[in-house]
Amino acid sequence: MTASGAGLRAFIAIHLSQDTRRRLAETIRWMVSEVPSGVRWVDPEGIHLTLKFLGDINPALIQDVLRAMKQPASGTVPFQLHLDGLGVFPNIRRPRVLWAGVGGDMDALEALQEKVEAAMEGLDFPRERRAFSPHLTLGRVQDTISAVARQRVGGLMSQASLDGADPWPVNGVHLMRSNLTPDGAVYTSLGSVSL
Repeated sequence: MTASGAGLRAFIAIHLSQDTRRRLAETIRWMVSEVPSGVRWVDPEGIHLTLKFLGDINPALIQDVLRAMKQPASGTVPFQLHLDGLGVFPNIRRPRVLWAGVGGDMDALEALQEKVEAAMEGLDFPRERRAFSPHLTLGRVQDTISAVARQRVGGLMSQASLDGADPWPVNGVHLMRSNLTPDGAVYTSLGSVSL
């Protein structure tokens, strides 16, 4: 049985604290008031820190993935992260993805992500070619937005701040399902392992 195939869209992620979600929701509300159209905003309750995107997997592999997640989790002690600024991909003149940055114990986060990557490679999931860039997606700029409005979005993201959110503890990793709907993605936990 191969790692990918028709089935369900899955990824491995770290959950956020309610305080962190609240702060992200406040930031999104402010951005919506400044940019009322042209951006598809993420529901703050669905924001997560992705460690590994698995793609479409066979549902029969869920238990294998959860077992494989135990190895990186068992070798990692809990650590803390916090919100750290706002940014855009690819740049502020032509933003496509709007995100919140992550700070805190980055060595622990990067080590955990690499261990997850290696564990999933053992199940025939291809290794990610891009470098790990931890971020929390807040919104995606629609293709129909004008160049002037697009630059305004980039400028607003460079001026906004995320002060006031407390650090959150990372004490587990979660296997998540992403179900794409016309109203946006709906996320469901398929299981988790503790650090």
